[in-house]
Amino acid sequence: MADAVEIENPYGLQLYTVQSPTGSPFHLQTEQEGIWYERQRDMYLEHNRFTNVSDLEDLGRLLTLEIMVYRWTTWLTQGFDYLAGRVNETELKNAIKEYSVEIRLVKASLGIDRAQREKDKGESVGDYVAMLLRRANEFGVHRNQQYEKSVTYLWELISMVETYDRCDEQERRELDLSPESILEWVRTRVMPEWEQLNDDFRANQAIWIADL
Repeated sequence: MADAVEIENPYGLQLYTVQSPTGSPFHLQTEQEGIWYERQRDMYLEHNRFTNVSDLEDLGRLLTLEIMVYRWTTWLTQGFDYLAGRVNETELKNAIKEYSVEIRLVKASLGIDRAQREKDKGESVGDYVAMLLRRANEFGVHRNQQYEKSVTYLWELISMVETYDRCDEQERRELDLSPESILEWVRTRVMPEWEQLNDDFRANQAIWIADL
């Protein structure tokens, strides 16, 4: 948080000290400016990777430009400056426009402008496609498991029906083979195992659908 500091100035204003990205002290005119500056600085440092001191110096310059635009925008919105003096709206608008151009240029030089973000987003398409291919492979594995199960069940069912047809009543009783026992096999083995196979896949699918 910005710290109040006693510095002599012709207007007797209370100034607030913040740290620039390089660690140097930086004095601002209001506590709200200090809060805004520190939040903006921290967000830049959190969301971007600056590899050398010159980048941090450029970031400091960017923040100086932005805090001026923030200040002038505040004055323009309320119609007076921090000393309650009337402002020249035309001059403020021109200053904001000029500094906004500088801000875009500095952002571009640091690689944190919208064009760079769009480029970075495009570079992640390869990762996205790779993820889709992995999901497709998982789906293919699931289909193979379904096919294996269904073929196994079908041949077991065919075997039971053929055995039932070949046997007489005595043999069927000995084998415990009847339409009821075949239905019971479907209910107690085929249906639960088939449902479990699909439940396992759906549970995994729910995770990666959220990633897409």
